[in-house]
Amino acid sequence: MSGPEILGLFSGLRERDYAARGLMVLEGRILLDKALDAGLSMEAALCVPADHAALEARAAGAFPVLTLPAPDLSELVGFGFHRGVLAVARRPEIPAPGADGAGIPDGHALVLWNVTDPENLGLLSRSAAALGAAAVALGPGCADPFSRKALRTSMGNLLARPLLRVDLAGLGAFRGPGRALVAAALGPRSRELRGFDPAGRAIALALGNEGYGLPDEVVGACDEALVVPMASGVDSLNVAAAGAIMMWELFGKDPA
Repeated sequence: MSGPEILGLFSGLRERDYAARGLMVLEGRILLDKALDAGLSMEAALCVPADHAALEARAAGAFPVLTLPAPDLSELVGFGFHRGVLAVARRPEIPAPGADGAGIPDGHALVLWNVTDPENLGLLSRSAAALGAAAVALGPGCADPFSRKALRTSMGNLLARPLLRVDLAGLGAFRGPGRALVAAALGPRSRELRGFDPAGRAIALALGNEGYGLPDEVVGACDEALVVPMASGVDSLNVAAAGAIMMWELFGKDPA
């Protein structure tokens, strides 16, 4: 790829254009390193002069690296960019697990349903990585996990562990011997989080939309419905905060 072709690849970054071409944009060395560690195919990278030697060494000839002064880089992409490195990578496929659970890694999992805000999706993925989830599954209506905001707020963790696709029919793959599917939901059969005993099972925690939670049919497909107890007069937590609390409590109890 020539210099002008690389510049054209990065000119006036428009999220939907990259997605339509099967590409995604990585902002900063942390995301680039996570993508390379995950084995993603890179198209090209841009960097400021101070990062050139390190980035060339990391690329090891596998993709072209072009250097620009910081003001020129910001002008090219159309916004003030201060992370020193930009790269474009091919989007990986997101598989669906088999009906028998094939493709779901052993251990805990986070299942997200209609989490439309890319920042919440990224934050939940980051918490999932820190708190012991082996995989993140994305249901209908979720934000694009490979958008710039989702990747940035996840600190690259959306690239660092398995991502799966799931629909209502596929939720059963997260239930079975040694595994329970648990909904974060307020309803007539909900129990308090702190009173729940996972009994040595791996937990798949399902979280829904920030405004209206999980659909009834998803809650009905789960083994349990749990709530975080809160002070009186407070009706809800941000979904990323609630998810982190629940994962800390549920995933910290390792499956036997």
